[in-house]
Amino acid sequence: MIRERIEKLLNLSDTFKLMLFDQFSFSNVFSYSSILSEYGFKIIYYVNVEAFRVKYEEEIKLSEERIAVVVNSDIYVPYDIQQKFRKVNLSLAVLFPMLHAKTLTKYILDIDLISFAYDSCYADASTAEATEKFITNAVYAKSTIEMYCSEKTKHLLSLCKRAARYTDWIAIAKLKAVIHYYGAKASIETDSSFVDEVFAGFINMSYASLSSELSSVSPAIITKTLGMICGTNTDKTTLIVIDGMSLFDFEAISRSFVGIDFEFSGSFALIPTTTPISRQSLLSGKYPRELEKPFSLVNEEKEFKTAGQKLGYASNQIQYVRGYKPNISQFAKLVAVIINDVDEIVHGQRQGRLGMYNDMHLLGKNGELQGLIKLFIESGFDVYITADHGNTPCVGVGNFHSGIELQTRSMRMAVLKDFADKHCLLDEYTDEYAGHYLDKSFRYFVCKPGVTFGSKNEQVMAHGGMTIDEVIVPFIHIKGAK
Repeated sequence: MIRERIEKLLNLSDTFKLMLFDQFSFSNVFSYSSILSEYGFKIIYYVNVEAFRVKYEEEIKLSEERIAVVVNSDIYVPYDIQQKFRKVNLSLAVLFPMLHAKTLTKYILDIDLISFAYDSCYADASTAEATEKFITNAVYAKSTIEMYCSEKTKHLLSLCKRAARYTDWIAIAKLKAVIHYYGAKASIETDSSFVDEVFAGFINMSYASLSSELSSVSPAIITKTLGMICGTNTDKTTLIVIDGMSLFDFEAISRSFVGIDFEFSGSFALIPTTTPISRQSLLSGKYPRELEKPFSLVNEEKEFKTAGQKLGYASNQIQYVRGYKPNISQFAKLVAVIINDVDEIVHGQRQGRLGMYNDMHLLGKNGELQGLIKLFIESGFDVYITADHGNTPCVGVGNFHSGIELQTRSMRMAVLKDFADKHCLLDEYTDEYAGHYLDKSFRYFVCKPGVTFGSKNEQVMAHGGMTIDEVIVPFIHIKGAK
């Protein structure tokens, strides 16, 4: 796979001074800096000949530290300095010499799968036509994807066994989404139910502490999103909220992001993972217990504008809009855009992940999201995309309409007033949730993985529970768009 292929090329175990020539912005293909850091390298970026000469003589020449100097291929490096480092060129052409590098750039999001299949490339396929044929016939072959998903599922299990921090779970959620994405692509059943069994332990033990976690990559919990994205040096910021979009959904949608460069991480949604609770928390910067009406969206726009004013924006600089063609004010500097397509597809979906895979591809291909992103980029906005919750495949276990006093209920959760008696369906198919960040005067019940309230034995996509697919949502920072 791509990481192992890069590690082998860099040969980091036996290297102390490395000069890495990043050709054609290979860092956009794979973030190798994390590998360098894991091997104990101090990373220095070579951007100026004179300044680096001083740094080399004063700090690097006699240092016993592991040092990796990253150089753009078009910058001159003096010969005497080069001789003190082990030099490595890193590019698609170097990693995959039998394939056509420019053609590979069209399939960057599949580069790990391509790397997995590359060892079966026995003949030269370095022309564009031959590379396209190899990708179609070998990389995307059902047998290749089946073996790839099997290997990745083993890795997923090992990650679950040693997961400790919330960032470990974001990595697990992203890998799980990739496995299910390729599984749906090849119509392969993949079992990753073991993930939710371990994830439940993390939720019980550590979810309550997410509010104190700090990160420059993505907010640990979506309540902290506005504070993070508005704390940058950017004058204008847009947050596109795609209601109900899971990591799996974004894997499918992003395959159509032609000319859009982005950083992809994740955040934890609010549990129960319903739109009123979680999206209000996202747009207000408040936890549900601080909201006047946490089970209703009636105050959502008002809460967002209040949050924007607390962050220093004037009232006429804050906009809350919906859809792909919003009318943006010339004064706007903080904009929230609500997109409902994915959630509507989720609630009408009867073909499971395969249906979501097909529908998300169509949603990506229609180009409306890309057009929205480019509209804001061209208007000088810093653009972020996230979701209020994800979704998960479920089977209906029946419904209840009376006999208990409810505050609210959705497909996978129920909130009981005070200490009302439970319905038998709650006893059998739900777990009581501790109510972190919620009003403790209510009792919260969320469905177990794989089941939902509704027509018995009906297969649906749903949300409201606390599986990893519902709780960890995409957090995307758009770096540029052509």
